[in-house]
Amino acid sequence: MSDFTFIQLADPQFGLFAASSGKTDEEVEAFAKRGLILRKVEKFEGYDHEITLFTRAIERANSLKPAFVVVCGDITNEAANEEQIAEVKRISALLDDSIDLHWVPGNHDISPDHRTPEQNYIERYRDHFGPDYYAFSQGDIRFIVINSTLLTSTKTMVKEAKEQLAFVENEAIIAGQQKAKMIVLFSHHPLFVVSPEEDDNPWSIKRHYRLPLLEIAADHGIKANFAGHWHRNNYTSANGIEIVASGPVGYPLGDDPSGFRVVEVTGTNIEHEYHSLEE
Repeated sequence: MSDFTFIQLADPQFGLFAASSGKTDEEVEAFAKRGLILRKVEKFEGYDHEITLFTRAIERANSLKPAFVVVCGDITNEAANEEQIAEVKRISALLDDSIDLHWVPGNHDISPDHRTPEQNYIERYRDHFGPDYYAFSQGDIRFIVINSTLLTSTKTMVKEAKEQLAFVENEAIIAGQQKAKMIVLFSHHPLFVVSPEEDDNPWSIKRHYRLPLLEIAADHGIKANFAGHWHRNNYTSANGIEIVASGPVGYPLGDDPSGFRVVEVTGTNIEHEYHSLEE
């Protein structure tokens, strides 16, 4: 059967609320010029906001009983921060055992500078959360998870990035051989935010990797890409693939509230809706 529901979470990013506090007017204005909305609050420490929101998201999942939950990256704000990782894992352990949990790495999870991935940080991520790219099936739908940070930085790990492209194509071919009804791609960065031909930008996969991925999608039936990274909702589509950048479980950087996405899969049809976690 291919009729099921899954929940997409993105950017719980433990530590970002505190890191975004105590900013000056000048710093808030600098973020605004980049299209990012910071809330002006006094400086504070800790993870109280993230704990409340992520716990609420897990509780909603337990209530809705989806087939699985996927977390689309930026699990923590600081790569390899053991305290932040421990809090995430403590709360995620509250998810009912009957619901599968799938992790997707974000740039904050494997890049000490939040931009450039490093192998030792990827290894630490794997130790805590499992493979950084892989595939799995739910019914007769195939899901491919990628480490999109490898595809946003051209400075390092080019060999690994090319190996990942080959992995996606191979998995798509296998899905076709196994008569999968549809393929869905999970990533942290969306393939694109406006158009497949858009210039390189901080918010999507670089053209050098985006265009080959879109060719694979067109050739093998990848119908949707669910991502995060924007800390707001963004919807676009082109050439038969829908691109959904979902708002954050954690700190919003746009007008959308902290929230989660419920996705219903019926045959080869996907419908989804964003739900607020804020009271």
